[in-house]
Amino acid sequence: MNFLKSPFWIAASILFVLLPQMQIEKMWNTDSEKFAAPTIGYQEIVELKYDYDWKEHYVIVDVRSDEEIAVSMIPGAITQAEFERSALEHENKKIIAYCTIGVRSGKYASKLIEEGWDACNYKGSILDWCENKQSLETIQGVPTNRVHTYSWWYSVPTMYAAEWKRVG
Repeated sequence: MNFLKSPFWIAASILFVLLPQMQIEKMWNTDSEKFAAPTIGYQEIVELKYDYDWKEHYVIVDVRSDEEIAVSMIPGAITQAEFERSALEHENKKIIAYCTIGVRSGKYASKLIEEGWDACNYKGSILDWCENKQSLETIQGVPTNRVHTYSWWYSVPTMYAAEWKRVG
C-alpha cells in the first residue's frame, strides 16, 4: 500500500479534485463574456430568500433539462417551462436563472433581458448551491440529497449523491 503514498498518486489525487473546479472556471470565464445578463452570487440569493416576501419580487428559474430537473432543484425554484407558461404572473419580478454551472442560465437570462425582462444569472448555479451545502428538493417538493451534475467531471460535497446518467 506504500505506492498510494508515492508522489505520483498524491499528485494524481490532487489533480482529480482540482481539475473539475478548474474546468468549471475555464468554461465560466470563456462563456460568461458572451452574456448580456448580470450575475448574482450565492450570498445574495440567500439574503433574498430570507426576505419574508421574496417570492413577490423574485422568481428562481431552473433552465436545465427535464432529466436533470427530475433529480433535484433548488427549493422554491420553478422550471423554465413553468415560467414560460405563467410568464405574466412574473412580469414585475426579477428572474434569477440557474443551471448546472451558469452557462446555459447565462444564455437564457441574456435572452430574457433582450425580451425586456429584469433577469440575472446565478453564477455557479446548482453546483455552487451544493458547494455551500444547501438543501435540494425534488420537483414534487420532497427533500433529497441527489443532484444531477451534468457530467462525471463535476463533483459535489460528499453529503450529496451525484448523478449524471439518464434518469429512469
